[in-house]
Amino acid sequence: MMIKRHVDQVWDRLDQLYANGTTFISWGELYHWYDIQRIAKTPWRDIQAKWQELLEQKGEEYLDPQIAEVPGGISFFFSRKPGQLSKLAI
Repeated sequence: MMIKRHVDQVWDRLDQLYANGTTFISWGELYHWYDIQRIAKTPWRDIQAKWQELLEQKGEEYLDPQIAEVPGGISFFFSRKPGQLSKLAI
């Protein structure tokens, strides 16, 4: 069971993702927040459920954020209108 301040920190990152379109969660934070020895499905399922709840609260349909493994953790990206740089360069 996560302690309240860690739950709040996860929510803060999801709010950041929604408001700014990007956020980062380090591997160390995942281990610390979820008090786990190995990162398996549990933290990802919890983050996904919280993300779905946030979108429901905003009255939006679920859109899965994109992720990228980067040095030290995971970057999350959310856009209602995703595009590609190459299309902007035409």
